[in-house]
Amino acid sequence: MEPGFRSYTASFITMSPNLQTFMDKPIQLSRFLFNLLRRLMFFWVRTRVQNNTTDALGLDAEKPVIYVLQSRSLSDLLVLDRECQKAGLPRPYAPLTGQAISEKHAYFFLARPEGLFLTRERMYHSDRLVRLVNAVEANQNQEVQIVPVSVFWGRAPDKEDSPLKLLFAWNYNVGSRFRKFLAILMHGRQTLVNFSPALSLREIVDEGQDHNRTLRKIGRILRVHFRQTRASVLGPDLSHRRTLVNSIIGSDSVRKAITEQAETRNIPLEKAEAKARDYAREIVSDFSYSAIRFLDILLTWFWNKIYNGVDVNHIEPVRDLAGSHELIYVPCHRSHIDYLLLSYVLYHKGLQPPHIAAGINLNMPLVGSLLRRSGAFFMRRSFKDNPLYTAVFHEYLHTLFTRGFPTEYFVEGGRSRTGRTLRPKTGMLSITLRSFLRDSRKPIAFIPVYIG
Repeated sequence: MEPGFRSYTASFITMSPNLQTFMDKPIQLSRFLFNLLRRLMFFWVRTRVQNNTTDALGLDAEKPVIYVLQSRSLSDLLVLDRECQKAGLPRPYAPLTGQAISEKHAYFFLARPEGLFLTRERMYHSDRLVRLVNAVEANQNQEVQIVPVSVFWGRAPDKEDSPLKLLFAWNYNVGSRFRKFLAILMHGRQTLVNFSPALSLREIVDEGQDHNRTLRKIGRILRVHFRQTRASVLGPDLSHRRTLVNSIIGSDSVRKAITEQAETRNIPLEKAEAKARDYAREIVSDFSYSAIRFLDILLTWFWNKIYNGVDVNHIEPVRDLAGSHELIYVPCHRSHIDYLLLSYVLYHKGLQPPHIAAGINLNMPLVGSLLRRSGAFFMRRSFKDNPLYTAVFHEYLHTLFTRGFPTEYFVEGGRSRTGRTLRPKTGMLSITLRSFLRDSRKPIAFIPVYIG
């Protein structure tokens, strides 16, 4: 899977009450026109799909299946229908039937457009979902399997301070539609489709809540699910590097270290602050998906040219943890290929590449810049006698952990020259635990990785 621009949702202009009523309904096209649009779109679009098997989804072939997409989008629906057709799964644009169910199509959206010209997307209870809940409540033998599906047009996270994002913000109708068009045009060949395990509508209804509470609970479960899926694939929004450096310098712990440095060294406060800022610029990564894309092309050739491909085992538990935990990858370190390979594998498995602790010796011209843009942050081998550097480095790691960025470091400290596993060094583990005790938004999951 190649990186791309970012994930998008479609918006629509509401011009009249009649048009609003139309927009509240599922997308209605003749089957011929729907299939024609799908064929035309896939002359350009290429997809990578995850979990599109009945076993991975936990589906019962004897029970009805309905798909849910986060936002109303014809292009997402076209992609979903094609992937279901290829995988031999029930198709979303086909009728949905059961003992007390007769629906024209087997899909619904979690959000709909709202407003006249500045269109926002608002969560609502789909009429189709309401009818299905009614059918399950009325018939004890009726079951419906809900399969959430996320479609990512490109893999880059949003920027917190992006001129393009401000110009074509999601809540502006023209911008939203134009951004979606650009996403398909520019990054349709790097589309990721993520199928998630089916939810049992019968189990939710059997909890005995009233009808409205049942609908609200379904909506809440799906919203959390889509949010966690997006976080595991794209990660949190990226700060501009300058903004991130300023936030580190402005933190209480670093300001205190700057004051102590100025008093201890008998230097002006401005000079101590400039030194701290230099340290931050030396450390902080500058994550860029254009660099990830470049390395993806280069490494795909490399693995297949030098090796006989790459085999990956036990990635499923990592994917299950990615949405709810702060992931810290702790691989063995036998060569410089280790961190390149791990990021490559995670990216191709639909997970966000981690920010990687790298030795300052790798911060060389050209190579250092490429590694920094690929997620590497640089650290000195020893900084116990430099309290200002220590404060800046600790604050940066704490920022990564609390914002939810996956991180990678080697507990061995350095690279093994003999191929044997080295005695562990506890410095990075100590920083991790201190950050967790200071402020933890998610539980931490350490992911040991063996590379052979």
